[in-house]
Amino acid sequence: MSTGDGGVNQSGQEFCHRYSLAEIRWATHNFDDALLIGKGGFGKVYKGFMNYGATVVAIKRLNTESKQGAEEFWSEIKTLSMLRHPHLVTLIGYSDDCEEMILVYEYMANGTLADHLYKIRGQGNTNTHHLTWKQRLQICINAARGLDFLHNTEQGVIHRDIKTTNILLDENWVAKISDFGLSKMGTAQTHVSTDVKGTFGYLDPEYFLTRRLTKKSDVYAFGVVLFEVLCARPPVDIRDDNTEGERSLPFWAQQCMKKGMLDQIIDPYLRGQIPPKCLKLFAEVASKCLHKHPQGRPTMAEVEGSLKHILISYGNIPKCTKSVSKVIMGFAHVPSQGIVLVKKMLENHIISRYGSENGFMRKLQRYPFELTAAQLCRHFKLAKIRAATNNFHENLVIGDVGYTKVYRGLIDRGNTEVVIKRWKEGKSRERNLDQFTAEIQVQSQLRHLHIVPLVGYCNDKHELILVYEYMVNKSLYHNLYGPNHSPLPWKKRLEICIGAARGLQYLQTGTKQTIVHHNLKPTSILLDENWAAKLSSLEFSVVLPTSGLTATCSTFVAGNVGYMDPEYLASSKLTVKSDVYSFGVILLEVLCGRKTMVITRDEAEVNLVHWFKTNVQMGTVDQIIDPVLVDTIAPECLKEYVMIAENCVYGEGIERPSMDAVVGSLWCALQLQEAWLNKSHEAIPRSQNQFSNDSVIVDIPGKGGSSGMSFPSLEDSAYFSGNLAR
Repeated sequence: MSTGDGGVNQSGQEFCHRYSLAEIRWATHNFDDALLIGKGGFGKVYKGFMNYGATVVAIKRLNTESKQGAEEFWSEIKTLSMLRHPHLVTLIGYSDDCEEMILVYEYMANGTLADHLYKIRGQGNTNTHHLTWKQRLQICINAARGLDFLHNTEQGVIHRDIKTTNILLDENWVAKISDFGLSKMGTAQTHVSTDVKGTFGYLDPEYFLTRRLTKKSDVYAFGVVLFEVLCARPPVDIRDDNTEGERSLPFWAQQCMKKGMLDQIIDPYLRGQIPPKCLKLFAEVASKCLHKHPQGRPTMAEVEGSLKHILISYGNIPKCTKSVSKVIMGFAHVPSQGIVLVKKMLENHIISRYGSENGFMRKLQRYPFELTAAQLCRHFKLAKIRAATNNFHENLVIGDVGYTKVYRGLIDRGNTEVVIKRWKEGKSRERNLDQFTAEIQVQSQLRHLHIVPLVGYCNDKHELILVYEYMVNKSLYHNLYGPNHSPLPWKKRLEICIGAARGLQYLQTGTKQTIVHHNLKPTSILLDENWAAKLSSLEFSVVLPTSGLTATCSTFVAGNVGYMDPEYLASSKLTVKSDVYSFGVILLEVLCGRKTMVITRDEAEVNLVHWFKTNVQMGTVDQIIDPVLVDTIAPECLKEYVMIAENCVYGEGIERPSMDAVVGSLWCALQLQEAWLNKSHEAIPRSQNQFSNDSVIVDIPGKGGSSGMSFPSLEDSAYFSGNLAR
């Protein structure tokens, strides 16, 4: 790939194919107008057939006279070649032959969201469809998830042109964001000063006036999209019969909200479909996105969470209602065949996939990862690792568990603090190699705000070493049970749970392949300097086959008995719901402040899941929460939290919620807690509220005494009022 146009780096070559113009002409029958499926100021889009007609694609041919020229062309290649997500349109390839600028995408059978809102009937796109309210909600959730992924990638991408024509729908009506020609990458900082670009009607007024582009500029545009979806009219309507106040959709819709007339401007097709409560909540989410100050707008994660709650309240995601007494009560009641299977697992711990140790090492040295991981993390020499750890000095050991020893270290001339995980030498060399390569293959390709980043690896002189970013605030386990730790306030616990849930959600639905963590426990949830939760310990993770939703896994992870899915223990069938069960156990630990198995307790209290379910039946859950949390949890928040935790630990996987639903319920619980705290703070004289620049001092009253712990709050959460998810 050329680097002369638009500064595209070489890594893009590995992810998309460079086609010759002859191949493009063959795929489109020499740009036959009969295959035209769209056109605009940028040029024309054709339906094409690659691989001798076996693969249907969309081919965008940029007009050489278009304002979207070479810079946008190479920007889109650079952006999409580095990003893969179920809710982003996949870039398959490009052609720059003969000064052409052509992009080849996956084909989206149902066109754009705009097609189905405005009944645009262009050539090759005659199958427009009235979208139901449920379909519209799901499309908005899909698009929000894609946009949230962009904002939280390592590159930090701002789309800058979110609109209904850039939200495409595949054959299953799954929404995907497209058209990255105007996107800005590398935006980890709070804002970027840049020339104003975008589409009139969707432009953030603050960005337009100041040229300060932020992620919240995308949030504003998404708010416009939400009102479009609701009202089925464009953001700017300059027809003569419209009054001045009706020409701007955002302004008009917000005025109608204030007057209580919103039900009169919605798409006529939707009338009678939307319950008043859903309509109110949806409009409030859209209105929050359009807040005149960027800091007053929610994050896309908050938008997604609220939209999912609306969908749940609409009745389209069934909640678990099975009686607690009829489900398996934790490990103590696992059928006998499960115990026999566990013994067999221990005897046959793992099956090597690579033959002899020498053969594996030769393969690993020649091909460190089977995919593209070598481009995504660094290869350290052993000498560098020794220097970083003062020759593996015992004073730098911060963990010694199982087959690995973990050190704190400094790299890059002492400027970067890292965690160095060193596999121990021993009889189980094959197992060590298997875990090592599995963790590299998975983690090197994951880029998410709530996954601990893999910095690099070392396989020098038969050593097996992984290097990760250092997490300043250690693990959730340490902050729940460690010595000399200050108790976490309830709101911070909720935020940590949401972060971990979003990491798990990303593993299950945010990548091309479905990944089961398979080692989820409080020690696997690490906390950075901002107390953001990040998932770690992916050495036992399993990629589910594309042909099914389960995998047979004979790996028994030591120390995980209290977190293991009863169905998995009984059958060795691993599914995404196995992780949901483990996460549910963690939710109980966070609430109750006790470990999952406590042998010294009375028999009824030994197993946390069993004890929790017993108290749910008796209506005494409030009596088993962590003593330091007494009187600090909003009653409605506790009710929501207990409901989702209970559903996660059902004995049967089919009864458990998806991680999407878990994230949505936890966001709801957080918003209920914040609304309750805000009301409490209003009753306290202003002089008693303590604030610092970027953090909030939270006083925790109750039986556990008070704590003055300082935590950065979730971005803009104070602006996202609790009533959005009630």
